[in-house]
Amino acid sequence: MLYYKSITFNLFYIFVVSFISVPYTNGNSINEYRKMFPKLGENVTLKCEFNNMINSTVFWNIHHKELPGRAKILKNGNLFISSFNTTDAGIYICDRAAGNETSIEFELISKSIPGSLLDVKVIPYSVLILITWREIENNDTYPVKYITIRYRIVDGGYASNSWNVLKVNPSKVQKEIYSLRPNTHYKIQLSVSNEIGEGAITELTTKTLNDLTETELEKHLLEGIDTFDTRAWTFAVIVIMSTFSIFGIALCCLFIKDPRMQKSLEDSDDIERIELIPNITINPGYCET
Repeated sequence: MLYYKSITFNLFYIFVVSFISVPYTNGNSINEYRKMFPKLGENVTLKCEFNNMINSTVFWNIHHKELPGRAKILKNGNLFISSFNTTDAGIYICDRAAGNETSIEFELISKSIPGSLLDVKVIPYSVLILITWREIENNDTYPVKYITIRYRIVDGGYASNSWNVLKVNPSKVQKEIYSLRPNTHYKIQLSVSNEIGEGAITELTTKTLNDLTETELEKHLLEGIDTFDTRAWTFAVIVIMSTFSIFGIALCCLFIKDPRMQKSLEDSDDIERIELIPNITINPGYCET
């Protein structure tokens, strides 16, 4: 009993899976499936390769949509789409108008360039600029290859028509630009590129911060001078000058006292020598003792 139930369940499962997996083909079986990646603006020709086909015996349709207005069935039965765009993407099916014939299915996926960077912010400093943006969500079919950053000076005397170009890894979300001129306007362009081409350009203008001049440095050094208590400054000067005065007086005293001490020592040595002479004369063995 269990054996028959198992067989019945398996047959039912196979039937359901087979029914779900059969694509919509207007009742006809799919003879061939093709996937195509036309570029935007490109003319596309879908070849319905049945033998001895003419346009009167061919039926073209697209899943859940009408054929584009630019689509035209040629005499040989092929479908021609001029200036392909994203709205033309979908699954096209070619079969005989009589029905019950095998069909050819074409899936058109548009090749498109990436969009612009989102949430771009520029933080200027005196000699560098920090640029940040939101993380890029990659398209699995056409992933982003790199981010391009261009910048140039737009101030009158230093204006330049040539762009400095940087290529940035798409996994990054920020980039620093160094060696810039302070207090200068810069024009910045950012874009994303894949194998199809370059996406929309985001353009911004920013100005680097002022570099500190001697006058500004003087202002910073003299900050708070108006509220400074001069009595504390005077007291500190008096203490320092008094200390130096004491050291100076002590040093002078040492210089004055040293020659006198040296002279007294020399006089005492002479007296001792004079006293030794009579003792040596009277007692020759005096020095030995």
